[in-house]
Amino acid sequence: MRKLIEYFLILTISVIVLGSILGALLDRPVFISYVYSDSMAPTLNRGDLFFINPLSRSADIGGIIIFNLRGSWTVHRVVGIVGGGYITKGDNNVATDQQGKKTNPIPPKEIAGKVIMIGGSPLKLPQVGTYLQRGVSGRIKIILAALLVIVGALAFTGESTKHRKKRAKFIKIKFKTLYILASVLLLVMLSISMFVSWQVLPIEYAVTSAGGQRERWYLPGSTFEEEITIKNGNFYSMVYYLEPESPRIVEISETHFELNPQEEKTIKVLINTPQETSLFVDKIKVDTYMAVLPRSVIDWLYGIRPFAPLFAILAETTIFLGLLYAISGIGNEDILKIRNKRSSLLRQIKMEVFGR
Repeated sequence: MRKLIEYFLILTISVIVLGSILGALLDRPVFISYVYSDSMAPTLNRGDLFFINPLSRSADIGGIIIFNLRGSWTVHRVVGIVGGGYITKGDNNVATDQQGKKTNPIPPKEIAGKVIMIGGSPLKLPQVGTYLQRGVSGRIKIILAALLVIVGALAFTGESTKHRKKRAKFIKIKFKTLYILASVLLLVMLSISMFVSWQVLPIEYAVTSAGGQRERWYLPGSTFEEEITIKNGNFYSMVYYLEPESPRIVEISETHFELNPQEEKTIKVLINTPQETSLFVDKIKVDTYMAVLPRSVIDWLYGIRPFAPLFAILAETTIFLGLLYAISGIGNEDILKIRNKRSSLLRQIKMEVFGR
C-alpha cells in the first residue's frame, strides 16, 4: 500500500509539471489549470486548482468546460445545448455568456477539455493556484525540481527482488559518472526554474452603465489605468518580457526590463473598455530568463521565439560544463567505493527515506 501511495504522489506531481509545460507550449490548459476570477464561485473560487480531461470535447448540461472566450481561456458551466454549440454561464454570473448575442455558442473545437467531477463537484485543490502563481519563490522552485528528480530516481530504480544476478563486492562510482549526473540535474533545475517563472497576469474588471460606483467598474468606451507589480523572488537576476494577450490593452509602461534578486517593479497598464457591458479578463504574458547572456542577445533571441533565449541559456551552460570537463581532465577514476552487502545503495536510501 505504501508503494502505491508513493507512485500515486509521484504520478500526481508529474502530471502537474507535465501539464504546466504542455500548457505553456500549446498556449492552452492541459490536465490542470486554476481559476482567475470569481465567476464560478462558490463552486470554483479564485485561485482554486482544478483537473481537466483534455480528451473530452463534449459535455452534458451541468458539466463544466474550459473554452476560449474572446481570446481568454474560461471555465464555465454548460446550461444549454443548441445546434451551434453550448450555452455557458458562470455560477456566480447573472447572465449567460451568450446573452445579447455578444458571444456565439461555444463550438466543440474551442473547448480545451472538461473539468473532472466527483459526485457532482469538481475535483479541485483550493487556493493551490494562488500559491503556485505568487507564493513560490525561485529558491523553492529549484528545490522542488531537485526533489522531484531525486524522488523519481529512488522510486523507479533499483534491483528486482527476483532473478538477481550475483552482486559484486563493491559498488564503484566514477568521477565522470557523478559529474555527468550532476550536470544533467543542474540543467533540469535551470530549465524548470525559468519555465515555472513564466506566468499570465489577469486583470479583471466589469463594464457597466454604473461605472465608477464600485471598484473595477468602468463605463463602456472609457479608458482606465491598472498597476501590476512584478517581483523577482529568485536569488539571481532575471530579465522580464511583458506582452498583452488582449487587444483592449493599449499600452504597457515597460515591456522588458531586468530585476535584481528580490527586486520589484510597478508597471502601469492602459486599457480601453469595449462598448458592450459584461465582465472581462485581460491578460498579460510574462516571460522570464536568467540574466546570463547579454541583454542585446536575449532581446534578439526573444524577437525570434520566446523559447529561443531558454534554449540558448541551456546551450551556453552545457558548453561551459563540457569545457570544464575537458579542462579538468576528469577521467574514469573511482571516487567512491561502497561495499555491497545485502542491498544496493539505492535500496539502502529507499529504506532510510521510505522505511522499507
